[in-house]
Amino acid sequence: MRIELLADHRYLITKIAAFLHDEWGAFPPWASLLAIEERLAARSQAHEVPFTLVALSAENDFLGTASIKRFELPAHPDKEHWLGEVFIPKGLRGQGIGSSMIAECIKRSLDLGVQALYLYTPDQQRLYERFGWQEAVQTVVNDEAVSIMVRHATHNLHVERDAPPTSRHHARQVER
Repeated sequence: MRIELLADHRYLITKIAAFLHDEWGAFPPWASLLAIEERLAARSQAHEVPFTLVALSAENDFLGTASIKRFELPAHPDKEHWLGEVFIPKGLRGQGIGSSMIAECIKRSLDLGVQALYLYTPDQQRLYERFGWQEAVQTVVNDEAVSIMVRHATHNLHVERDAPPTSRHHARQVER
């Protein structure tokens, strides 16, 4: 598996948008396939935030995606950089692809000078705690109770390997 920028694989935008729409289409941010495609295209940056990463097999099969976004929640304008749309197709979950995507998003964010990285999740706090995120506040996003979590650049990127496996819904977490 390799993880690369969507900017180098723009042909995947339509496919990724369809996956995200199928997974989360009941929530307003994913209700419109066209809007998802437009967001992904806007995040097809080579060396700046926002960006989207894709995981690919040796045969170039799509294995997953994750993004670093800006100003995700209007109710929190003080929180600039967000991990979101971490998605692994159902048949591929539980193999560490999502964890690899999260780690690479953190690394690239740090390389770009991001000092604080946020996410929100209804149920995957333990997964993100393994990567150094801490709960900052509980709130409601799109009629769903979520935890907003923060990871500061001063935290070393060390993943706790002894943490229990996460549920197959680990990709659902960050953006609602």
